[in-house]
Amino acid sequence: MTPPWDVVEKLHANHDISRMVCGLESVDEWFQTQALANAQHVATHVCLDSFGVVVGFFALKTVIVATEGYSSRLRSGSRDGQSIGILLCQMGLAKPVQGNGHGKLLLRQALSEAASAHHSSPVQLFLVDAANADLVRFYQFPGMQLIPNTLRLIAPMGAVVKALAN
Repeated sequence: MTPPWDVVEKLHANHDISRMVCGLESVDEWFQTQALANAQHVATHVCLDSFGVVVGFFALKTVIVATEGYSSRLRSGSRDGQSIGILLCQMGLAKPVQGNGHGKLLLRQALSEAASAHHSSPVQLFLVDAANADLVRFYQFPGMQLIPNTLRLIAPMGAVVKALAN
């Protein structure tokens, strides 16, 4: 399946983000009002179609994760009960291109970017904070675990790399 975008690049001030609407109000608001302002702390990537229109985005951030109480698999490589992870903190796909598996392609694009960052500077974990309970299943892939009583999913980076190989 071919994604509805031709280019993926880091968000910059020249991108027109005002028309990008995914339909989830909290995500749309964050992207349109906070993504550029948070550029020093969050790496937001935009997916552009052949006309340069933003049709999707994802935002990644490096975080420190308290791993106490997690499985030994998730604690592997942690020091003093903490690990470094890459958090997929925001993701959205424009309403006109939703469906047909494009959301999964966008997630795969975000996972690929996280894996590239991991190869440059190894981190132990990949995390996703689902915007709502309905999205938890969408974000799950082999190796991804839901943290009880939260909307946070977590996986060892090795599981991300393995998922991308399949």
